[in-house]
Amino acid sequence: MSLDVRVVEDRVLHQGRFALTRTKAQVRDAAGDVYEVEHEVYRHGFAAAVLLYDPDRGVVVLVKQFRMAPFLADGTTEMLEVCAGMLDGDSPEAGARREALEETGVEVRELRHAFDAFMSPGGVTERISCFTARYGPADRKHAGGGVDADEHIEVIETPFEQALALIAQGAIRDAKTIALLYHARATGLM
Repeated sequence: MSLDVRVVEDRVLHQGRFALTRTKAQVRDAAGDVYEVEHEVYRHGFAAAVLLYDPDRGVVVLVKQFRMAPFLADGTTEMLEVCAGMLDGDSPEAGARREALEETGVEVRELRHAFDAFMSPGGVTERISCFTARYGPADRKHAGGGVDADEHIEVIETPFEQALALIAQGAIRDAKTIALLYHARATGLM
């Protein structure tokens, strides 16, 4: 038996690009016990991410950019990540293809769904559909770098083994990137 959940209050605290709400729910568990949960929830939209990999050359494509939240958390000024972005009404597949082309300049031929993940389920609704896509030098259509005014993206092509080492060294700290790199190792893509 799954939980029976009923939202009893959902108050918008702030509305920006996404809403921040104070939400109260009544939950009935499998034993029939009822309890309330009340949290602030950032109503972030859905996103897609894609790990571009070239097994022939043993490399992956990452992007380096400034991210406000890590900077505010601990002063981190650059994040190394797989390309990713909001779906903006697109399907996850279309969003992944669009972001790969905009951010890295790589036109994706074949996209494979790896998994969906909630990035911070304690307070953020963001769900990222994660994909992998094999690419080669001929798939690069332009230099990449993003299209939004606040995107200043550096495209990094790095050996796969080096990317894994960067996780252990603390240079890659983005959850979707770590998960996709380990997925590539676990499934034998790289």
